[in-house]
Amino acid sequence: MRKNKILCLLTVLLVMGMFCIGYAAEKAEVSKSAEPASISFDLCPSVQITNISYYMKKYKGAPRLHFDISIKNISKEDKRFRLAVFLPDGVAGGGLYPRKGKPPVIKAGEELKRVFPMYFHELPTEFSIMIQEL
Repeated sequence: MRKNKILCLLTVLLVMGMFCIGYAAEKAEVSKSAEPASISFDLCPSVQITNISYYMKKYKGAPRLHFDISIKNISKEDKRFRLAVFLPDGVAGGGLYPRKGKPPVIKAGEELKRVFPMYFHELPTEFSIMIQEL
C-alpha cells in the first residue's frame, strides 16, 4: 500500500516536471529568436525598458504576433508615455502607458507592463521600439 502511494506521488511529480520543462523550453525558443542586435531603440531619457518578449498567439481567429513590453518611469516626476513598435514590413503598433487613469500617469519609480497584439503572422527578424514622454 505504501509503495503504491510513493509510486503515485513520483509519477505526479514526474508529469509536473515534464510540463514545466516543456513550458520553459517553449518560452526559451521565443527569446532565442530575439537577437539584441536586431532591436533598435529610440527612448526618452525618463524611461527604462525592463522586459521585452514576443510570441505568436491566437487573436481574432488567427495566430498573430504579440509583444509584452514592461517599462519603468526612472524620473522623479509622474509621467505618461507613448510606445510604438515598428516592424520592417511597415506594420506598426503600440499605445499609451498607462492607457487610462485619473490622472493617467506612471508614478516615479514604478513599472507597468502591457501586451500589444499586432496584425502580423510570423516572428520578426528585427524591429524598432520608440518611447516618447507625453
